Amino acid sequence: MKLGAQLFSIRTECTTPEALYSSMKKIKDIGYEIVQVSGVCKIEAERLLSYSEELSLPITCTHRPYAEITESTAEVIKYHKTIKCPVIGLGSMPKDMRGSRDGLEAFIKAMKTPLEMITDSGLTFAYHNHGFEFEKLDGKYYYDIIMEELPELHFIHDVYWSKYAGADPLYYVNLLGEAGRMTNIHFKDMISDPQGDMCPCGVGVIDFRTLADACRAHGIDNVLVEQDNAPTLGDVFEQMKTSYENLKNIVK
Repeated sequence: MKLGAQLFSIRTECTTPEALYSSMKKIKDIGYEIVQVSGVCKIEAERLLSYSEELSLPITCTHRPYAEITESTAEVIKYHKTIKCPVIGLGSMPKDMRGSRDGLEAFIKAMKTPLEMITDSGLTFAYHNHGFEFEKLDGKYYYDIIMEELPELHFIHDVYWSKYAGADPLYYVNLLGEAGRMTNIHFKDMISDPQGDMCPCGVGVIDFRTLADACRAHGIDNVLVEQDNAPTLGDVFEQMKTSYENLKNIVK
């Protein structure tokens, strides 16, 4: 397995192409082997590819906006092929689609054409969860309904958010891993249980060793550290370094 950084964690240091390059170099110097590109500045695909190749930091997945995925699917596919990124990620269901059957059905319907186009192009489309997907509709989690209704969809499972919502992240790692529907996973720690704030990996209560063992068993190769609140807690690179040091012997 490879240990990577979700660049959303250091987004405040990636606001220009020049700053993005410098920040990616710092991530590489910490020891990270791969990155997810999300929350960074606008940058031409060719320039981003040059950063990735020069620094030996392959881009394993992204998060792209819902409107971009649904309205400009072909352009999104082209961009990802140029940067040699195999997985197009959607960071979240739009807020106005959450919390109702109509909204969920509209979301599922809206995903079908992009999912087909992305799959037919040879790339993978993957959904990243938060906590609201573990609310229930007719006794079933939204997450499970999405999984059933869109069988070609892959997932970038966020272990913090499933635990925060009261679900079992290990169950979903095993479920998605056995089905071959996940190649990237987000490791994010929780300072206290239940529903504690985010913190660097290894500082909180989440059992990453068990999760990493499950990932390894199912061939889930890319473990990405994501800490949404890193910019509010001091030096983002020091926090990412803490996560790296605490995970490197577990993941590798």
